[in-house]
Amino acid sequence: MIMINGNWEQVKDLSDVLRIVSENIGSEFAQKVREICGEPSEELYAAYQKLENEKDELEQRCNDYDDILESLDYLNEQIDNLESYIDENKDGTDFMEGMIKAFEMIER
Repeated sequence: MIMINGNWEQVKDLSDVLRIVSENIGSEFAQKVREICGEPSEELYAAYQKLENEKDELEQRCNDYDDILESLDYLNEQIDNLESYIDENKDGTDFMEGMIKAFEMIER
């Protein structure tokens, strides 16, 4: 929003600027601005939309990657806990020998 002659005007793109210039300064000046800046084209808008979609897709991939990293961190923490448990409770029983074998399989 910009204030022009005491009135707030919504400005979203070049067409809004050209309308305000035409209304407040004159159509000849607005035409000159249009010649300098160019008219917003469908191709430009389509390219903008494509980039917005790609940006959204990349943001989603980043969020998915963050979720995967959190899961891996949790799994690594659980493996560390299992290793500590095995180290603290080695007693030669079949149960603990089984735990050691299972841990060795996880490590691979």
